[in-house]
Amino acid sequence: MLETTLKMDFAPGTNLTGGLASAAWRFLLPGLQLEHIVCLEVPAFAALNALSHHSRKLTVLSTSTARLEQVRQKIARHSACEWNFLYQPDFKHLPFNQAGVDLLMLAGASGLAQIAQQAELPQEIARVLQPQGTLFFETKTLRQRLLAHHLVARLQSQGFAAPRTFWITPFRGELRTAFPLGDERMTQYLLRHVLFGQSFKKRTASRLATWLNRSGVFALCAPRRAFMLARSPQTPAAGQTPPYLHALAEPAGLDLNRYRCGLSARGKYNSNKTIFYFFEADSARANIVVKMTRAPQFNARLENEYRVLALLEEKKLAARDSYPQPLFFGYHAGLAAVGQKAVHGEPFRSRTQATAQCPLAHQALDWLSALALQEKQRSFAAGAEAGEHLLELLRRFTAVYPVSASQKDFLTEQIKILQNSARPFPLVFQHGDPGSWNMLVSPENRLIVIDWEAGEPQGMPLWDLLYFMRSYGNWCRRQQGVRDTLQAFTQNFCEPSEIGALLVETVEKYCLALGLERALVAPLFFTCWMHRALKESARLTAAQLRDGHYFNLLELCLTRHDAPALRALWI
Repeated sequence: MLETTLKMDFAPGTNLTGGLASAAWRFLLPGLQLEHIVCLEVPAFAALNALSHHSRKLTVLSTSTARLEQVRQKIARHSACEWNFLYQPDFKHLPFNQAGVDLLMLAGASGLAQIAQQAELPQEIARVLQPQGTLFFETKTLRQRLLAHHLVARLQSQGFAAPRTFWITPFRGELRTAFPLGDERMTQYLLRHVLFGQSFKKRTASRLATWLNRSGVFALCAPRRAFMLARSPQTPAAGQTPPYLHALAEPAGLDLNRYRCGLSARGKYNSNKTIFYFFEADSARANIVVKMTRAPQFNARLENEYRVLALLEEKKLAARDSYPQPLFFGYHAGLAAVGQKAVHGEPFRSRTQATAQCPLAHQALDWLSALALQEKQRSFAAGAEAGEHLLELLRRFTAVYPVSASQKDFLTEQIKILQNSARPFPLVFQHGDPGSWNMLVSPENRLIVIDWEAGEPQGMPLWDLLYFMRSYGNWCRRQQGVRDTLQAFTQNFCEPSEIGALLVETVEKYCLALGLERALVAPLFFTCWMHRALKESARLTAAQLRDGHYFNLLELCLTRHDAPALRALWI
């Protein structure tokens, strides 16, 4: 039981911003196992750090000794590969043997303007790149775009293939999406389903971009672009599949070369995934989605997602159109990738009525309950065994957070109630992260539940229901103007409310159908938030732990445990 949870490392700061959430364009390369990467001028340190994880050797050339020294001092603590920092007065001659470079990046704030005008450069690039090597650079202004076209023309005269050109977002900073320039159907999908937002600014920008795309001039207006050029004529075009992904899908009988491909690398954490969208030749919406880790330490999440989805499929534990169907799984360059059939729908939050009477909210509660009540997957454990696992989580929790003696004693007593239960303790199929943001609503008004990385085939009862209701209740209060999430939780569950009454009613039905003792609801309630706080700790520094949302939520519940509205859950 709790196999996925107990394998996790709950060390603070292990999933902080930065690290490998940079240089996402690297996932568009033919492959991620490179021997030698060369940067002409100095890119951002975060990009260098990310690239260093895919190469044995990384060389930075610059016309500025100051910039070289600045980055050298930062790199001193990062020895993932062999680093070289070389001063060059110009780039008329590159100090490398013929065909010795896998990836050449034109970098620096003014790098393209400075580099592209040197007459000798195209010939030097052609000389040092390997036959399967790649040249990469970006443009952000009209002037850079003109320089890029001039450089591309000269490279093609040296035998380079036509460039793979992508329009990318945002306008500045780390690349978050990259879709092939000129593919209007893929662009339309991106604008509607990937780059959506609820703010007035985002909705206005999306409408304008959609209009420009339909009028056929979006490709001319897209300000930021990425170019990839290769010497090999077999290199895929902009929208075609990177060869390493095709190789991963091929053993499953799936030919990804039939599809057009775009990339999304949103999110600022190392644990966020790079997502590829694959479109059939005549399709205006994605047919396949591939998720890939950014760092090997998060491979276990996709390994678990594939395992859980395969189990859902094999045992028919839920309607097939209510979750992404798994297609293939594999590794490249030490990174896990899972292919899934694409699911389509609008975000749950954009469709819900945000009330206790909302049919979609009731559908979500029914779906989560039905998953837990599936007899084909249900098993039982002794209360003593379940209690031991929760005591282990409590031990880890008190090692991370500043827990008072009285708080620890209270949680220990709650777990002992479960531990001393004479009846078998039911284990259920648990999604693990059923926030309302992980739910879509299909055109047929049916619920689709995504993101199964935290799934538990033998998980804890009630945790999914509690977590969904917390997220849904917060959203309901937010629509009423309550921005403070702890205040929203208090109004929903510590004080009489319609949302709280809905949770009580659902828990009563759930316990009756599952055969779960009502006396165990309180231990499951408090340990649910203890577990969420542990998971959250990976995104917090040691100094931020005291301000963690779920730690404060648990403290609130411990303080208000005698509130009549709360007690109604377990009495």
